[in-house]
Amino acid sequence: MNTGQMLLTIGAMILLSMVILNTNKNYLNTTVFLQETKYGVLATSLATSIIEKAKSLSFDEETDGAAVANTSDLTRANDLGPESGETYYTFNDFDDFNGYTTVDTTEMSAVYNISCSVAYVNENQLNNTTNSRTWHKKILVAVSSDFMTDTVRMSSVFSYWFFR
Repeated sequence: MNTGQMLLTIGAMILLSMVILNTNKNYLNTTVFLQETKYGVLATSLATSIIEKAKSLSFDEETDGAAVANTSDLTRANDLGPESGETYYTFNDFDDFNGYTTVDTTEMSAVYNISCSVAYVNENQLNNTTNSRTWHKKILVAVSSDFMTDTVRMSSVFSYWFFR
């Protein structure tokens, strides 16, 4: 083998090494992105489940068995949250989720920390909470995990409608 052939062989080996390194790097990046996506989808699913559960309940403790005509009859903003002795399985109204936190281990390879808050909002400013009682409450659910780079935050507004 002469010097020219040796240089071509070394060049080919360098090119082959670069191709293999780039292929491995891309494979590892794809695996990381797939894992992050998997955890993100599950976190979104957990947040959606809590929002759907909350929206399936009564608007307020006072509307659980009867209609309310004035906002002054609703639960005060400072009293939003579960009543004494209530747990997740016995929640009976939307604002019981205020202050609710739990740890979910549905996916055995990841632990999800879930926290909720519920507050009154004005119909014209849904992003701002208010201490005044209104016909609208907003739930914010945050789901985080050590396996995710960001926290999934989802919110929904629940309004009280009573037709006479």
